[in-house]
Amino acid sequence: MLSRILIVLLIVLSIGYSQELGEWRWATDTNEFTMDKKAHFLGSAGAYFFFRHKNYTVEESIKYSFYLGLGKEVVDALLPWEEYGSWGGDGFSKYDLGYDLAGILLAYTLDEIWKPKENSKWERGFSNGRFSLSYRLHSK
Repeated sequence: MLSRILIVLLIVLSIGYSQELGEWRWATDTNEFTMDKKAHFLGSAGAYFFFRHKNYTVEESIKYSFYLGLGKEVVDALLPWEEYGSWGGDGFSKYDLGYDLAGILLAYTLDEIWKPKENSKWERGFSNGRFSLSYRLHSK
């Protein structure tokens, strides 16, 4: 799997240095938890849950969620937002990828801890008449 990731990164970098699609840009952002970082964090967590609950394996869910985030960064690097608006970005950001990975990690952790009711031994709940929350924890 590591070799596949390295091949994808090599392809991404080689595309980034070609002049056919656009000029490669590196973002000059920070790791501050801005709206963009929140979108990467929650988007990757949501992508993981989408793949995982469509009967993909854990490894496939992690891989495909990460590839979506990586693909978005390539788009951000090649399409300047000044010219393409919301379709573009301000450049390739390593911090965005970090938040992608953090979102995937949180989703994986929640998915391992928070199991469906039929597999549970511990149940907790809350209800105030308008809002209710119920969950069960599973121990292996």
